Amino acid sequence: MRTFVDDLKHNYFLTTILTVIVGLVLVIWPDISGKILCYTLGAAVILMGVIQLIGFLRGERLGIVNKFSVFMGIILVILGIFVCANPQTVLSIIPVVVGIVILMHGCMDIAYTLDIKNTGAARWWIALLAAVITFVFGLLLVLHPYFAFEMTMTILGIALLYDGGSDLALIIVAEYKQRQSDKRVREFAQNVEAGPKNK
Repeated sequence: MRTFVDDLKHNYFLTTILTVIVGLVLVIWPDISGKILCYTLGAAVILMGVIQLIGFLRGERLGIVNKFSVFMGIILVILGIFVCANPQTVLSIIPVVVGIVILMHGCMDIAYTLDIKNTGAARWWIALLAAVITFVFGLLLVLHPYFAFEMTMTILGIALLYDGGSDLALIIVAEYKQRQSDKRVREFAQNVEAGPKNK
């Protein structure tokens, strides 16, 4: 008969295996992972648009005309179709936006570093080095957005693999130790039962 603890261990094991599988997919196929994300997002937006259009048709039958609903519905459907049809374009936009923000932050850091230098600080170059690295990261995101997205997916996949792998190792070790402990308990119980009989 399965106990609550057994069910908990079973569910934890399944979650760990799923984490490892998702990590492998992200590492091996980061491009496909991004496309799946875009297709899911696009389908959700299309669904929202269809719901808006259905609401408009129902309102029209009731004599309540809401032109904003039909306008928003059409826009959402078109946007969803665009996202599904152009996943690479959509995936490249996100890193570019983030890259521009990082670039601006890097420029501000460089200007701030020069102010530190003017104060006579001895190790101002350390702050300058950090600012330049920030600027370079932003530039890479702007110039190579899709590569940056794939790299992000790969790093995320590695993190999930490590997390799932370490959890799996923990489960195996814990199960092995539990079996050893149960074996010692059974042997002790057998020795206790055998003791009086020998007497």
